[in-house]
Amino acid sequence: MWDFLIPKADRRRDRTLALAGIIRSALLVQNIARSGEQPGVLLATCIHSILSLDSANTRQALGDIQSLRQALALLCPLLQRGPANAQEAELLRYAMAMSSLSKRLLKNQTASQRVHEGIQQAQRQIQHFGDPLQSSIIAGLAQTYTEAIGTLRPRIIVSGDSRYLSDADDAARIRTLLLSGIRAAVLWRQAGGHIPGSLLERRGICQEAEELLSMNNTC
Repeated sequence: MWDFLIPKADRRRDRTLALAGIIRSALLVQNIARSGEQPGVLLATCIHSILSLDSANTRQALGDIQSLRQALALLCPLLQRGPANAQEAELLRYAMAMSSLSKRLLKNQTASQRVHEGIQQAQRQIQHFGDPLQSSIIAGLAQTYTEAIGTLRPRIIVSGDSRYLSDADDAARIRTLLLSGIRAAVLWRQAGGHIPGSLLERRGICQEAEELLSMNNTC
């Protein structure tokens, strides 16, 4: 499940991309939960990242740089000064929880197998429907999150407006996005990421994020 070797020479860039992937998922979850804002094509990108079992590298697994731009722009401020307001603190809480859950998932064979089965089911559905945003695919990935990640701790408590949190479709999107964030956290760990290390290499990660943001291409 989600297993490929990351060349050592690329590891800092891969850690930066993966951290941005975690933040991207946290941002999209927050947008739905607080205002009902729909992620649109970014949800399809996040679903692709969940289903990518044979990616050649981290960038291919996460999607193009454009889909990560907002998260990359937030990365340096969050690492250098910490959260400046309640909204950023919430993002950091989600990101930390996804990081912790990724570690527990990798150690839990039953949960990992359930995720793998959910991925295979979604891949079959996409072959049939041709659209990753088809409601049954999102519902299936949300169920995978509930049955696999929901058994682990800490549980992620999503805060927001009850109108959106209680809506079945929005709740399914949120769970699917949390699963994509955990997928990014697995990539981060595979690239050698750990929380103390991220604090120690803040300057290097910020430099990588700035270089990625300066790129004009989205390949």
